[in-house]
Amino acid sequence: MTSTRNTRTNTYQITIDINSDSSHLLLEKEKVPYPQSQSYFDEVTIKENKIEIVAKRSSIVDLKGIFLNHQSALYRQITKALIYYYCATQTPRQIESIKVQRFGKKKLAQEILGKSDIRQAVSANADLSVLKNINLEALKLIFSEGEKAHGYLFSITYLIKSLYADSKHATFENKWKAFNAIYKAIGGSTTDFACHRFIREDLIENVPCYPLILNKISKISVQDIRDNTRWIKFIHNDFSTIQKTDAFRDFILRNEDHRLVEIAKDTIGVRESNLKEKGHYENVTAHLKKHERTVNDPHLAATICIKYTYFARNKLIHAENIESGFRLVPLNKEENELTWLSGMLVLLIIDLINNCKRF
Repeated sequence: MTSTRNTRTNTYQITIDINSDSSHLLLEKEKVPYPQSQSYFDEVTIKENKIEIVAKRSSIVDLKGIFLNHQSALYRQITKALIYYYCATQTPRQIESIKVQRFGKKKLAQEILGKSDIRQAVSANADLSVLKNINLEALKLIFSEGEKAHGYLFSITYLIKSLYADSKHATFENKWKAFNAIYKAIGGSTTDFACHRFIREDLIENVPCYPLILNKISKISVQDIRDNTRWIKFIHNDFSTIQKTDAFRDFILRNEDHRLVEIAKDTIGVRESNLKEKGHYENVTAHLKKHERTVNDPHLAATICIKYTYFARNKLIHAENIESGFRLVPLNKEENELTWLSGMLVLLIIDLINNCKRF
């Protein structure tokens, strides 16, 4: 009987040349699985000026088709290698060329893309410095196969693309997509609400696992929140009717941080009559009085980065405002809000990347 190993007679070598004078080694001969293979691996080597991928297959692959079919296993390996490269270097170097070769028993096939043929994955003007916070050992999850690994892979493509965009809106939207991909991969549910609750609970219960976002949140003041959010509009949106008064009560009662208490005191008037009608007003005001000095960074982080940011995301995605290109004055209030939220959301995303093995 012919062994399975002997059927893998086609060797594919992908070489990506990158605009760098350094040949410093970043990753050497990493064994990377591919779909429908439980025992075979591709091999990835990454240097500052070159990425090399060696893959053995039993089938003959259309070399041009590798770049046209984004579900192609070889294309997926290229994407994984580029993600690792940019996270490891934090430098938006440009791809000079990509060469794909097939070595078989009798002949060699080759396809070369020059710089003019390539749409760069990263803009030369992108600021990738925030990627220095990513733990590269944790990042190796993207080389795996499986639903969780794919979720993180998809997430980091959006994260990297968010670091350079034509508008603050596009930057924010890509960061939310990055967050969405992760929480759907680890949250154990297909619903946003259940996944958001999972992330909130994990953040509150595992404080040491979220150093980046909690350090940032610890420096946030009440005035920062006032200046960068539309809190009354948020209340009107999320707790719009008398039927949602119980949910509004629960929202206030589950948050104990003094900054959220102060914001609640400022804005409770817009739903005061509803709270009184439902018999919740005294309970809510007692809670606010009790926590006037309580510091609870995880509560604030979860409320701003998940609950409030989801509201801002929905307002943007659902076309409930004028398209951003028609806002003629730069740095308007909405753009300031999205920039402020983006700066925190990216830190929560990176904390979730660095702790991917926990989930």
